[in-house]
Amino acid sequence: MSFTFEARTLLELGKELISSDEVALYELIKNAVDAGSTRVEILVTVEITHTDFKEIVARVEEEGHDLPEVTDYLQSCLIDASSVDANRLVAALRDATDRAQYLGIIRSWYATANTIEVRDYGHGMSLDDLENIFLRVGTRSRRTENQQGARNLGDKGIGRLSAMRLGDRLQVKTTKAGETHWNLLDIDWTLFSHDSKRSIEEIKIEPFVGEEKSSAEESGTRILISDLQSDWTDVRFTDILQGRIARMVDPFVAGAANRLLVARHNGQRVSIPSIPQALLDSAHAYCHINFDLIDGEPVLTGLVDYRFRHRSVRIEERGAAVHSLAQQAVKRRAKRGHAAFRLVPVRPSAFTSLGKFSADIYWFNRRVVEAVAGLTEKMADTRREISHWSGGPMLYRYGFRILPYGDPSNDWLDLDENAFGVSGFKLNRQQVVGRVLLETPHTALSEQTNREGLIQSDAADALRKILMWVVHTELRGLINEADKIEFIERRAADEDTRLATDTRKRVDDALERIRSIMGPAAAADLADLTKSVAQLTTQSASLAKRIEKVVSEAEEEREKFVYLAGIGLMTEFIFHELDRAVGHTMELLSEGSLRQSTIDSLREQLKTLHKRISAFDELTGEKRQSKSKFDIADLVDEVLSNHEREFARHGIVVSFERPDRPMIVNAVRGMLIQILENLIVNAAYWLKQQKRYENGFAPRISVVLDGDDKTLTVEDNGPGVTEDRKERIFQPFITSKPTGQGRGLGLYISRELAEYHKWRLHMDAEVGRIRKGRLNMFVLDMG
Repeated sequence: MSFTFEARTLLELGKELISSDEVALYELIKNAVDAGSTRVEILVTVEITHTDFKEIVARVEEEGHDLPEVTDYLQSCLIDASSVDANRLVAALRDATDRAQYLGIIRSWYATANTIEVRDYGHGMSLDDLENIFLRVGTRSRRTENQQGARNLGDKGIGRLSAMRLGDRLQVKTTKAGETHWNLLDIDWTLFSHDSKRSIEEIKIEPFVGEEKSSAEESGTRILISDLQSDWTDVRFTDILQGRIARMVDPFVAGAANRLLVARHNGQRVSIPSIPQALLDSAHAYCHINFDLIDGEPVLTGLVDYRFRHRSVRIEERGAAVHSLAQQAVKRRAKRGHAAFRLVPVRPSAFTSLGKFSADIYWFNRRVVEAVAGLTEKMADTRREISHWSGGPMLYRYGFRILPYGDPSNDWLDLDENAFGVSGFKLNRQQVVGRVLLETPHTALSEQTNREGLIQSDAADALRKILMWVVHTELRGLINEADKIEFIERRAADEDTRLATDTRKRVDDALERIRSIMGPAAAADLADLTKSVAQLTTQSASLAKRIEKVVSEAEEEREKFVYLAGIGLMTEFIFHELDRAVGHTMELLSEGSLRQSTIDSLREQLKTLHKRISAFDELTGEKRQSKSKFDIADLVDEVLSNHEREFARHGIVVSFERPDRPMIVNAVRGMLIQILENLIVNAAYWLKQQKRYENGFAPRISVVLDGDDKTLTVEDNGPGVTEDRKERIFQPFITSKPTGQGRGLGLYISRELAEYHKWRLHMDAEVGRIRKGRLNMFVLDMG
């Protein structure tokens, strides 16, 4: 004996899987598209609202209302009380002899009065298809087609349950080209109600042959839903089509929905809008990316354009760099007062499954939006238009939306969570209109059966992490960086304007005095003029002093920030190594495999940490800003020795040859240690990523001191960076590392510390030394 279930379970299944009338209608549209139809008609006919019908039934059952009075009320509720059908109904009701007969007439009429019909002109279904595919919930027919290369929108076999949500009765009328007759199927969903105690096998539903076709070549399917269970007024129907349905067929393609869908309510065509191109063109920032596999290597390219500030950056990441930003950083239990993260590397197969995709993201600063020519007349209109389409990037496959990404309740890229938790809060979902276009079939990136997003997988995780990096690091970073510069420039400009205005007024006053001195009292006036000029001179001197003070304070604040941030990074390095070393020992202990060699290893690691803490002391002590003369080669040896065990664990070969003669510098030793630490830690991280990505990869770091040029270079054979990003990586909070593995401050702080010494930290200009089109060498120029 196998499982069986009661008939009412089918209704529960439909209720759980199809969450709303809009989703139900969308599922029927997708079924039509999967049937090969290039045009889908949605025809809604309403004689009376469901709410009014229920009120009429209640009045008949209450006994307190006379039937003629109820009939009068019904006539007032009819959409078209003058139609032939309406007159026939009213006549039948006035002839009713009792309430039972009256109820029978009104219920029988309502069962067919309101209908939703979805017509397509696809390949249709045969009688056998109706019986063995349509009536089999969960059929794998579409999935089998997808596995053979088809581009079906669905593959779960449950879309047909959408009809039961909309109404209690269903008629399917379908045919294939070459058949002579229509094939019919009638279903009364009330047979599956909670009042029924029958099992699913007891309810027999048989398709049958209908009327003859007018043309043997005709094909397609007509889904007729009646006995509707909610109000389908023209206002609601229009709202659904111009709201959620408009978002379900790619609205970034002008007219796409109207070309596919012909929607009518009681014969009146309802148009479906696309996102106006003028609105998109008015966005303050725009981001476009493409992801693809080129010769098996994941490649992410794109452009972030902050139009409002006339600033832009290019995106070009590939190979190990893409692996890095797509991996998961899983937070572990906090230890010793700091959060620890465990990296979960992304499998190479994730990118193969993910396949090709692109994204377009538009950001609007709602505080400064203006009227859009040809679209809106004032700021408020523009804001309403933005609100209609905003909500974050929506996800599309083959031009049709995957729910619920971009819905009001779905913050799948953590736009709001991050927006209100950090600076740059204006980058939230209400400011963002966007889409992500997938070319990936269901077989590789499948949707959940309940239409609540993609099934969790490595490919789905990689998609989300890549997009989060683009939005939060590249787009948000550029906006905040440009706005900060603009704010500083505007504040300075405002101050200059005010001072210039004051000065000009005083000069004008002085000139007026000059005109007046042509009279007899010239001497007195000249004395006043001299005094006025003196006041201007004093004001100029005061301005100069104030500027010097502001610059000095800014320098002090910047130095203070850099110092504190640097201390924080060094603390992270130490805690990370301590957590790794002790955690590994505890794991061995829990497994019962702790040996003396492990204890000795831990002891050696702790010695290394003590060395690093000693260097750390130089940064935090009272003499942290005191310069001293020392040989850089000794400092390099010290820093590299602190990483020996890490290099050994990961097979990183380090080359450093001491120069023939000492290279003495006068510098803050702790600051130089921090610069070199950041460069070494950065190189080691990317070498680990490259090793995970590239089989047989031999990681190496080369440190070179050149006494003649007075330079220190650090070069690795990792993924490197593009020439376009060689300056951007020195900006704060710019990183390709996942959450918990980098804040984008290391290189920024290192450059600030170099500038403190009047040095220059940059990337070598020679492209392609290690990898084609990439830069791999950092240069600290101390000349």
